[in-house]
Amino acid sequence: RSRLQQTHTMLVRICLLLAVCASASALRAGVAKINATMPLGVPLAGYNHGARRAPDWPIPKLGKYTTFMMPSVGTEDPTFAKALYLDTGNDIIVMVTIDAIGSDSTIRRMALDRIRAAGISLRDEHFTLHGSHSHSGPGAISPNFLWAMAPATDLLVPEVQSLMADRVVAAVLAAADALQPAALGVGDGLLYNATQNRRARISPFLKPDSIDPHLNVIRVDDLSGKPIATVWNFAIHGVCWGPDQMKFSADIMGGASNTIESLVGGVALFINADAGDIDPAPHMCDNKPNYFGAPIIAQKVQEIRNGITASPDATVVAHSQLIDFGPTNMNMTFERFSNCSTGGPLDICTICRILKCDANLHLGSAWMEESPTFTAIRFTVGKENSILVTMPGEPLSELGTNVRTDMLAFGFDRVLLAGYSNAHMGYFATPDEYDIGGYESQLTFWGIDTAAMVQAGCAAVAGPLRP
Repeated sequence: RSRLQQTHTMLVRICLLLAVCASASALRAGVAKINATMPLGVPLAGYNHGARRAPDWPIPKLGKYTTFMMPSVGTEDPTFAKALYLDTGNDIIVMVTIDAIGSDSTIRRMALDRIRAAGISLRDEHFTLHGSHSHSGPGAISPNFLWAMAPATDLLVPEVQSLMADRVVAAVLAAADALQPAALGVGDGLLYNATQNRRARISPFLKPDSIDPHLNVIRVDDLSGKPIATVWNFAIHGVCWGPDQMKFSADIMGGASNTIESLVGGVALFINADAGDIDPAPHMCDNKPNYFGAPIIAQKVQEIRNGITASPDATVVAHSQLIDFGPTNMNMTFERFSNCSTGGPLDICTICRILKCDANLHLGSAWMEESPTFTAIRFTVGKENSILVTMPGEPLSELGTNVRTDMLAFGFDRVLLAGYSNAHMGYFATPDEYDIGGYESQLTFWGIDTAAMVQAGCAAVAGPLRP
């Protein structure tokens, strides 16, 4: 690295060390849970087929909030915005979760501006927004044209986007009002037989049990030991409800959070992980909306939480950076989009494999976010250092393994992977999976090097926080 880069990293680490020293023994925490269910008729984001899609797509079918998708018809269970507000005595760090298909950088920016206007001096790099990846959350809230035209989210409706931002702000302000001296701890465990790898049917590198079993928990209590919040981090797609479900739902993750709150108390906040190729195991969705799998997850979270020692001397520091991906690099081929490498009409698949007749589309920022915010948050409790790193979309589990390996090599004791955070830029397929093709490969928008770009972004923000 250049001397300038080395100097910058050194200064960042000195500032963070000073922040840790200033914040010791001063931790306060507040949490809030706000109903963020959008109005009846707002489309549901996540599927571009079934009852969700306008019957004659791409011919629009206009509704109050819809263009290419059909309006929602009710609420299966409420969707929430939840905020964990941490005041370290030196800095404010706020984590917000929403029951939505993903995060969105424009809602994050809109909410941050309104939070500041309300009198809270929250720094951009200390504010994270995490989508649960429920496929029955609100659409019409993102300006990304590619998702709108798929159609997976539908066209932006500014009124709905603003309303969602208001719900995020309301959660943050309520959490700020609830601040109290607190103790914090982080722990982890492994949860098997709850998820499956959905690419195992097409990938020779994967089996159904090629999943990420890591279940991380952040425990936040008041100084008497009463629970304030439980943050749980696990890789699972929110697809118990399918494309014919037309009612809002937080899916199985919401069901598990509700159960955690009943078992533990306080507010449960869910942060998804490297779930790009990981679905619930079939039995987990049985008996929905009283999901068979919800208590399985919740009881494991409770077990891990009970084993964590929370400390009032815990320190929390964060570092963020904008990473420029540039225009998309969509290498569209028959091999990747149709699993067709030989044959086809007039032997077109064979010919195109030889001639490399791909459609390499370079779409600009109006179509898809190009410069997401990556954030790393370090939690230090005693001699243990846990790192949370955000990823702006859907990392496949192999990418999650690679990022976790990097973080452990940095000297962190525990790694929380926060997918679907701060933005949603599609899937992040690793090179082997990208070449195999399939849905996740098709929606990897920056080509075969996309996963490497995400991995580098995680390292860039976590590096200055190394113990």
